[in-house]
Amino acid sequence: MENRRHELYIVFAFLALVHLLYYPAWNAGFVTDFTGLLWRLDGSSAAGIFNSFGFPALQPVLNAFLFLFCKAFGLHPLPWYLAFTSMHVLNGWLAYRFGAAVLRGYGMRMPRLAALAGALFFLLSPYQSEVLTWRVCFNFLLSSFLVLSILYSSYSWMREGRRGQLWAVHGLFVLALFTFELALAVPLACLVLLLLYPPTLRNRLGLRLQLLRLSAPQFALTLGYFLLNRLILGAWVGHYGPAVHLRFRLGEILANYYRYGFKLLAFSRYWPHPCKEGLSGKLQEPLLLYPLAIVSVLALVYALARFRRWRGEGQAALLFLLLFILALAPAVNLYFNYLLYIENDRYGYLASAFFFLGLSALLSVLPRWLFLLLVICYIGLSAFFLRRTNLYWRQSTALYYGLMDSFRWYDAPAVYLLNLPDNYQGAVLFRDFSGQGEAFRDALKYIKKAPYEGAIHEVAQYNLATPADGVTVRRDSAMHYTVEFNQWGNWWWRRGIGMGPGYQANTYSVDSKGHFYHLQLDTIEPGAVLLYQVKGEWREVE
Repeated sequence: MENRRHELYIVFAFLALVHLLYYPAWNAGFVTDFTGLLWRLDGSSAAGIFNSFGFPALQPVLNAFLFLFCKAFGLHPLPWYLAFTSMHVLNGWLAYRFGAAVLRGYGMRMPRLAALAGALFFLLSPYQSEVLTWRVCFNFLLSSFLVLSILYSSYSWMREGRRGQLWAVHGLFVLALFTFELALAVPLACLVLLLLYPPTLRNRLGLRLQLLRLSAPQFALTLGYFLLNRLILGAWVGHYGPAVHLRFRLGEILANYYRYGFKLLAFSRYWPHPCKEGLSGKLQEPLLLYPLAIVSVLALVYALARFRRWRGEGQAALLFLLLFILALAPAVNLYFNYLLYIENDRYGYLASAFFFLGLSALLSVLPRWLFLLLVICYIGLSAFFLRRTNLYWRQSTALYYGLMDSFRWYDAPAVYLLNLPDNYQGAVLFRDFSGQGEAFRDALKYIKKAPYEGAIHEVAQYNLATPADGVTVRRDSAMHYTVEFNQWGNWWWRRGIGMGPGYQANTYSVDSKGHFYHLQLDTIEPGAVLLYQVKGEWREVE
């Protein structure tokens, strides 16, 4: 009873802290990709769950939740906010339970306290903001819940050996496979758990039978998952596709592991721009990267060879390091963004739980007073950066709805958007990979419920550094315009990345000069308007 009361206190404390820091962004996140989700669901029945509503991935479990949320919640932000924050708290609690079990198994002197510190690091990390706030990121929350549940249940089964626990593990793994690709890390993660499990705690089955009953089915299920992808989708991997997921560049992968490490440990994403750009650039230099990688691999091999001789804190930290490496593996070859805040932080959500548990295990070697001091300081820094990040989300949300509300040109046959915001400090706004104005059109249709029927020409996008950012438009001739930033710190975007030198469209061309660009119109529809954005509202070019 005392333990149950203790667990409830922890859960309530987690809830209070998460809501304290996330309430500024409670109504945020109904932006790009969420409007794409609404487009896929538009006119679909529950039967669409089985083919993920046309999304190129085998994710029926995820889509069942998204379908339910959209039907039950609509666009009311409060239930979405509560669902996402509650799931995050649940993941933090699972990280705590799993961490405490592992640390206790290795005989650490204060397993609960160290696990609690690691769970708090995870819960309050500023890098979780994207997952909790962007309403299409439930895949990371749900898959992390399933993976953490699998690892915790597996660890319990290794000690107790109950058949129900094993069946629960395999059932959860099937659900995880059809939720999101992060589940692909599970077989190797469970294998590591088995091999590094304390021998004195292992149940009577022994390692050989445990491998046969736990690992063999998991690898078989993973093979079946890939075969289903090939059979149904025509490719071994869905979502971004094999061209992205199966692109393995050794230097990029190694550099990204170190980047994630610095990012989580030292808050490098919040460093001054020259510092974080310098760090990222240095980690890509072969003369530094490859010797560093060789030393790291040799140190890891040495640590594993002497694993049973380490203190419990060292054993636990090494196990969590391996779990961090494996959990990050499905996403480590994807683009690592360090220039802005927020963007792509979601890729490290699950892996960060193991990183922070490992960090707390290492810190627990210190005297208790010093351990607590460092934990409090680290949590304080995390909370500071997290609140700042969530204020960016709040400001971006005001910009998002302000731009929709200030759009009044519904009678125009076409509009040319000269500086459609892509993001605000990394918080996505109207990102449009199509280049056809679909993000703004879908926002008007599905979020504002006021569809625009004319043509949208998305001439350029840009990243905002402040809510007051905007441009000045100069008409050089009847068909030629110059569009220039009113401030520094922005750049032109197109289709989710930098525009580069410009491009040629069907009826116009853009010549980018960095701080400004030239727009040359070949033809223009009678009655069409050119719009530019300043201080969160649209204005018409006279």
